[in-house]
Amino acid sequence: MKTVRLVALGPSATEVPRFEEGVEVFGIQYTWQHFKLTRAFVMDDPKWIIAKNHSYTNPLDVEKDMREAGCPIYTSQKWENVPNTVEYPIEEIKKEFPVHYFMNSMAYMFALAIHEGFERIETYGIDLRYISELGKEMKYHTNWLDETHCGAFWAGVAIGRGIEVVTPKRSSLMKPVSPGETSIYGYEISPTIEKQRAEILASRKKAVETKTEEVMVFRPPKGMDQKEFLKQVSVGALKPVGTAKIKPVEDENKTQNKTLDTK
Repeated sequence: MKTVRLVALGPSATEVPRFEEGVEVFGIQYTWQHFKLTRAFVMDDPKWIIAKNHSYTNPLDVEKDMREAGCPIYTSQKWENVPNTVEYPIEEIKKEFPVHYFMNSMAYMFALAIHEGFERIETYGIDLRYISELGKEMKYHTNWLDETHCGAFWAGVAIGRGIEVVTPKRSSLMKPVSPGETSIYGYEISPTIEKQRAEILASRKKAVETKTEEVMVFRPPKGMDQKEFLKQVSVGALKPVGTAKIKPVEDENKTQNKTLDTK
């Protein structure tokens, strides 16, 4: 089976198998320092990535590191000072995939692997989240939500073409947002959904309990005292001047008093 391993620097990168002949390994920037790659991907704008690496307390010479990576490096454009850079075939990829959805280097790796006919795509270190304790707490950077959705999209494209996609437990790709939650809606109910449903029903019940009702409003004729006014209302001698909405109360006298305009 034609297999490729896509490698990033998340915690599950520790699960990358030993290098095997015939199995390709694609990696993002600096994974070449830890793994034997067949190809690397640095799709960032050159000026930005150089400036970023030079801004560290201990500056990094990214061009030198790329030259010493020991493998071809796909980039958005050829780097003048890095002879082993290869321009990514973006026009071919865009032509094959009409949905142009590339939020990170992982997306470009996925697309190229699909384009080149790999039958199995394994992902390692493409976790896109921090986990303080595996399976209990997950924290996203805001942009990682974009990247997670994009990764799930490309995994779906691959699976739709009959490619086997393998992700480790610590990856958020094709997983519920909260670790341990179920992912078969309508057949399984997760604790989170159970809680949401209880809150919805409670809010609906509260809304019903506080529902208003429409009542008639009467106004006493000039000079009529309250006692006579109430009597005239009770026997139907006075016509209402309008209606009003009120919250129902248990005390009938209070309800009656609220319907009367004694001004």
